[in-house]
Amino acid sequence: MRTRRPRFFYGWLVVIASVLAGAVQSGGSVWGASVFASHMTDELGWTRSAFFGAFTLRAIVGGVLSPFIGPMQDTRSGPRILMLLTGVTMGFSLITLKWIDNIVLFYVLFGALGALTMVGGAEMLIVAIVPKWFVRMRGRAVAIASSGTAMGPLFFPFLVHGIITLVGWRDAWVVLGIGSMVIMVPLALMVRSRPEDIGLLPDGAREPDPAQQRQAQAAAQGERMRAARAERSMTRRQAMRTYAFWLLILAFFLAMLGMGGFHANWIPYFEDIGFSPAVGAWAATAYGVCSISVRLVWGIVAERFPVRYLLVIQALLTAVSIMLFLNISNVPTLIIAGASHGLALGGFFIMRPLIIANYFGRQHLGAINGILRPFVTLSGAVSPLLIAGMFDIFGTYREAFLLATFTWVLAAGVVFLAAPPRRQRATSESVVG
Repeated sequence: MRTRRPRFFYGWLVVIASVLAGAVQSGGSVWGASVFASHMTDELGWTRSAFFGAFTLRAIVGGVLSPFIGPMQDTRSGPRILMLLTGVTMGFSLITLKWIDNIVLFYVLFGALGALTMVGGAEMLIVAIVPKWFVRMRGRAVAIASSGTAMGPLFFPFLVHGIITLVGWRDAWVVLGIGSMVIMVPLALMVRSRPEDIGLLPDGAREPDPAQQRQAQAAAQGERMRAARAERSMTRRQAMRTYAFWLLILAFFLAMLGMGGFHANWIPYFEDIGFSPAVGAWAATAYGVCSISVRLVWGIVAERFPVRYLLVIQALLTAVSIMLFLNISNVPTLIIAGASHGLALGGFFIMRPLIIANYFGRQHLGAINGILRPFVTLSGAVSPLLIAGMFDIFGTYREAFLLATFTWVLAAGVVFLAAPPRRQRATSESVVG
C-alpha cells in the first residue's frame, strides 16, 4: 500500500514567501531607500556619506545580533516570530522617517532599528529555512528563493522615484513602510521552520502512519526516507571545530571584500571612462536580469555536481567578469561586462547557503549561519571604504578593481581547500551548541 503524497508540497510556499520577502526587503531597505539620498540631503543639509553611514550601521548591528538570534531560527516557532517582528519593525522604521529632521534620529530608526529586519526576514528564509525543506531539490529551491533579492534593483528604484514625484519624499516613506508591512506580516504566517513540524519530510514525502508502515515493503520505505535520514546534522559547536567551517568563512570574507565596494563604485567608474549615469545604468540592468535568470541553472547544476567545485568555478568566473570592466570601450562592451558579472555572481548567492547546508546538515542552520554572518558583514562594510580609498590614492579605479579580482581568485583557492568535514559523530538529534 502506497503512502499518498501531497498534491502540493508546502515547502514551495516557503520558497514563494522568500521571493516576496527578498524583493520587499532589498527593494525597500536598500535600493529603494537609496533613491531618497539626494532629496533628504538637499533638504536637511546632510552629506551623502552621512546619509549612507546609516546603511553601514544597519549592516554592522545586524551582524552583531546574528550569533544571538541565529539559534532562534532553528526552533519551531522562532522563524515565524522573527518574520513577524521583521515586518512590523520594517514598516514602523520606514513610516516614522516621514518626520525625520536630524541625522542621529535617522541612524536610530533606519540604522539601528532597521538592523532587526536583516536577521529575521528574507536572508533567514534563504540560508536557514528553505534548505531545511529540501534535500534532493535543495539547489533549485534555494535558487528560486534567492531570486527575490535580485528583483530589488530592477523595480524599486523606478517605483520609489515615481512615488516621490507624486507625493514628496516624506510621504513616500509612509507609502513604502505601509506597503512593506502589508506584504511582510502575512508572509510571516506562512513560515514553518521544518517540514517535520507539519508531518512532512524534505522534498514532499509524508511520514507514513503505523498501519501503512507495516504494510509497505522495507525497500519502498527506505527509498522514500533515504534523502531525509541520510543527511546528518552538526551543531554549531561541532561545525566550529572543523577546518571546513573556518575556511568557508575566510572564502566568503574574501568574496564580499571584492563585491560590495566594486558594485557601489560602478556609476562613478563609468563616469570616469566617459559614460553618463543613464548609460551606465544599462550595465546594472544587464547584471540584474542575468543574475536572476541564471540562478535556477546554477541551482539545478548544484544538485548534480559537488557544490565545492562549482563554487570554485563561480569565483573564478566572477574574477574574469571584473577584468571585463577594465576593458570597456563602448556601450556594447559595457552591457557585456554587466551581463557577464550577473551570470557569474548569480551563482554565489546560491552556492553560499547550499555549501553550508550540504556540509553541516539542515537542523542547526540558523545557529551556524549566525556565526558566519558577522564576518561577512564586516567584509561588506569595509569593501566600499577600501575601494574608495584606493581610488583616492591612485586616482583611478584600475588598482582597486584588480584587487577585487584577486580577492575572488583567493576565495576560489580557499574553497578548493575546504573539503567536506567528517560528520560520523554528528547526529540529527543533537542539541544546538
